[in-house]
This record gives sequence, structure tokens and C-alpha cells, in this order.
Amino acid sequence: MRPPNERGGPPLQGPPREVPPTSDTDNIVTDVGDLLVTWVGIQMDTVDALVADGTAKVAAIPDLRVLWELFGELLIRITVLEREIAALKGGRR
Repeated sequence: MRPPNERGGPPLQGPPREVPPTSDTDNIVTDVGDLLVTWVGIQMDTVDALVADGTAKVAAIPDLRVLWELFGELLIRITVLEREIAALKGGRR
């Protein structure tokens, strides 16, 4: 192996860096893990809120039976209105 000053590439600048003791790296990893757990928790809270909102919107949609009842009621009202209009037009002549 060649000495450091005979290696290719840019010259080393500054003092050599020391590897931190393992206890420091364990703390860093733990801190990053805590941040990751916090971030994932926040994202899951957002997803839970979106799911709750979607569930509430779906629950607000009436079922098919109610929709058919509303359609039938509307059809009856339109039929009655048409008969009243026809009676009014027939009464004028």
C-alpha cells in the first residue's frame, strides 16, 4: 500500500477525522429512529383523519331504498303538477 501523500486524488485537507465512539453513534441512530417514528406517527394520523373523513362522507350517502323513495315522491309530485297545469289550461278555454 502507498503512503497517504503518494495516493491519487485530491490532497487531504485539515486534521484527520476521528470516528466517534460507538456510544455517540448509538445515540445518533436512536435519535434518527425517534424522529422516524415521530414522522411515521404524524403521517398515520393524517391517514387516519382522511379515512375518518371518507367514512363520514360515505355514511352521509343515503341507501338505495331511500333514493327510490325520493324518486317515487318526485314522480308523484310531477304527475300531480302536470294534471293541475292541464286543468288550468282546460279551464281557461
